[in-house]
Amino acid sequence: MDLITFNPWWRDGRVPADLLGKKRRLLAGLSEYMDLRQALILYGLRRVGKTTTMFQLIDGLLERGEAGPYDVIYFSFDEERGDIREILSAYEREIIGEDLPRDRRTYLFLDEVQKLDNWPDRVKVVYDMYPNVKLCLSGSAAIAISKGVKESLSGRFFETRIEPLDFDEYLEFSGDDIDKEKEKVFELRIRRAMDAFMANGGFIEALELTEAQRNKYFKEGLLERVIYRDLPESFRINTPDLLYRCVRICAGKPGMLLDYRNLGQDLGYDQRTIAAYFSYLEYALLANKLYNYSPNLLTSEKKMKKVYLSSTAFSKALSPGVDRSALIEQLFANILGARFFSRTPQKDEVDIVLAGDGGPVPVEVKIRSDIRKRDAAPLFKFLHRHNAARGYMISDGTETSFSDGDRSVEVIPYWMYWTLMDRLGGLLNR
Repeated sequence: MDLITFNPWWRDGRVPADLLGKKRRLLAGLSEYMDLRQALILYGLRRVGKTTTMFQLIDGLLERGEAGPYDVIYFSFDEERGDIREILSAYEREIIGEDLPRDRRTYLFLDEVQKLDNWPDRVKVVYDMYPNVKLCLSGSAAIAISKGVKESLSGRFFETRIEPLDFDEYLEFSGDDIDKEKEKVFELRIRRAMDAFMANGGFIEALELTEAQRNKYFKEGLLERVIYRDLPESFRINTPDLLYRCVRICAGKPGMLLDYRNLGQDLGYDQRTIAAYFSYLEYALLANKLYNYSPNLLTSEKKMKKVYLSSTAFSKALSPGVDRSALIEQLFANILGARFFSRTPQKDEVDIVLAGDGGPVPVEVKIRSDIRKRDAAPLFKFLHRHNAARGYMISDGTETSFSDGDRSVEVIPYWMYWTLMDRLGGLLNR
């Protein structure tokens, strides 16, 4: 077990600069968790920067003097197999030459912990046996909902999802100085920036890549690794090629309705297999399912669903000719953390429904040159049906509003990003 290679600060006193990267806004909030007894779980897609965030947390502990170099242990289950108790025993035997200290805290960072068999129970044992060990765990999946986590670690952890850069962070990282108070002045630059943002998905490593390099990065470095390696390690998947076919179909049809029976017939597989495979894609954070809105959540669960890949970058990489309007719809479904849409038996459809405390808020994406009141008809029908007052339409360039009695629909161009966030930010389904 090569702990020395994993922990270069034991030699140099600090984390090497090439492991640190640029600090993100989320770091300050995460640092506050390091003082708490509970474990911290960081989860998110591959390549979003979870490992870099861990190294930044470690460097912060060293810089502030909250830990000495030998008080911090890092281990990656993505690089080497081992057991947590074995890691601690090797650390005691080979590094500090004594039992774990009881007069100060030891910090144990475990990367890609979902690759450790039965990891929730093993983490629980360490958590309970070593009260002076602070655990920080990461995983490239929705590991906090994994089987056994709630049972084994209830009350013992806090979780944070690490996302790719949002649009504001993307502008900071790319050095694009746009005045968000003057959106109309910067319209062309915002449009260009949003096109680039949809292509790179806010993945830091992809910001400087060419289109060909970017497509290869997402297909081979992320999607194929998750589909052909990560998921088969977690589930009994007989046909990973089928998983990839499902992802490719979603890439070409953002927001497609999920009909497992028809999809199964088209692909030559049982609908139960298709349903299971889409649940695996959700677990891996590659896809997001939206439910047909109903005030009764149980009813929503039973009704028709639709699906988006979790990043527009995946759609662009796998389906370069994907419809731009559908891609912008996917972008805002992802940004808003959408969980619901609406579709009636009469096929009146609304792309996104945000379920706020004040009632549902429908959002329709229509990227076309001219928006008329008739285009807002599905929104007004939704408002009447659910006794709601206000809806929104995201357009290409039209900025206006329509009313029907005491109900209104505000139309805002997609590139007026900060105006949209001002209106809808309080309703984010995160």
